Amino acid sequence: MRKLEYRREIALVYSIEEATQKLNIIRGHGFSEFEIHLFAKDILPLQSLKMYTDLQIHQAGNLVDQILSVVMQQNVYEVCLRNMKLSREEIVHYGHGIEQGAIFIIAQHDHPYEKEPKTQKAAWNISNAVD
Repeated sequence: MRKLEYRREIALVYSIEEATQKLNIIRGHGFSEFEIHLFAKDILPLQSLKMYTDLQIHQAGNLVDQILSVVMQQNVYEVCLRNMKLSREEIVHYGHGIEQGAIFIIAQHDHPYEKEPKTQKAAWNISNAVD
């Protein structure tokens, strides 16, 4: 039976230089660029990181987040993290960091692995088959 192994890495950084260093570490741990998401209030400085990569850059506090924050009665920067498989405490902590000007980095993926090792099935020997 196939199962998925969930892995993630999270960072809260305060400069492009710190973000670049952390991204290199995350890539070194086997995450693909399309599995890495960056959230910030101001995404303009992050565009330099996006030019040559497939990183997912999200503007925290955009119009959709603002509307949802009113409906959900939550902080706008917490709302932007709603789909990231975070606990309520993590959402509050990282949402506050984004509000203070930090760049939130999350890399996550599900990798398939076999619960039980595959067994080799014997092939039929057609030459010895009896009608």
